[in-house]
Amino acid sequence: MKDDRKVNIALVGLGGHGVTLRRAVKMCGKFNVVACFDIDKKLVEETASEFMCRGFDNYDEMLNKSNFEAVVISTPNFLHFEQALKALNLGKDVFVEKPIAVKVEEAKELAKVAEEKKLIIQVGHNTRKRKVFRKAKEFISDGIFGKIISVEANISMPTGLGRFPEWKRDREKCPLLPMTQLGIHFVDTLIYFFGEIKEIACFARDVHLDVEDSAVAIFKFSNGLIGVLTSSYVCPDIYEIRISGTDAILKCSLNKVEVERRNGEKLVLTLDEDIESYVEELCEFADCVLNRKKPEVDAIAGLKNLEVINAMIESYLNKTIIKL
Repeated sequence: MKDDRKVNIALVGLGGHGVTLRRAVKMCGKFNVVACFDIDKKLVEETASEFMCRGFDNYDEMLNKSNFEAVVISTPNFLHFEQALKALNLGKDVFVEKPIAVKVEEAKELAKVAEEKKLIIQVGHNTRKRKVFRKAKEFISDGIFGKIISVEANISMPTGLGRFPEWKRDREKCPLLPMTQLGIHFVDTLIYFFGEIKEIACFARDVHLDVEDSAVAIFKFSNGLIGVLTSSYVCPDIYEIRISGTDAILKCSLNKVEVERRNGEKLVLTLDEDIESYVEELCEFADCVLNRKKPEVDAIAGLKNLEVINAMIESYLNKTIIKL
């Protein structure tokens, strides 16, 4: 039987990535947008008109003057904790874009409050939901690699070579910029593939900016697998995960999965997509709110991802291997 119920939500953060989530909310079809918030009044007017909802440029006012069940937060990282906590304390379920917070202690507090109040937190780690990585997970589960030897990943963009928000240059608001903004996508995906990361060593440098803009981390997973993750904010686009095993090698790029077996057989799959992974994660959030289910990437999963980034920072600053 078709479930026609919808979740009444407030959109928090309407520009930048918020535009993508606005599209995804509409494509999902499981939400009634009853309120929206941004400090940019033009964006508020635009979004209020788009969804025929109430618009606010004051977050507290929106929380107190609107009737909704959940918030969808897509604001700068350093605002996530305060905005999510205020919503939880008012009994609202929360979808928050990655990272869940800036500090590990903040993420732990959000997880604790959500558990105590029996509320849902879903963190917007959409990358694991991309078609190429779902297919890669299938190959891993099917055992095509034989014994998996290593994984190498690189997620880089040239954003730092142009104009970008000043808060991303602030080590307090956005520590270890490339890993916090980009690398964390693949941290979550690699944990989804192989399980928890237990040891980390990280190196970073400032190639072009006045803060660290490029970093390389070496991981040891709980199963003994070794991995390397590279991320730069001042490099032409790279988006690749490569898994090497005794029987096969797999390479995932933005829309392609390539497998080369030891016997010479090759397989190339093209899996085009636009914003399907964002639609999927928001539809999952609606289902979790309506049916009180645990999301795939909940507060604890978001916390574990943040702990890995924090360990990278600690390793880089102290020039040592960090154990989790």
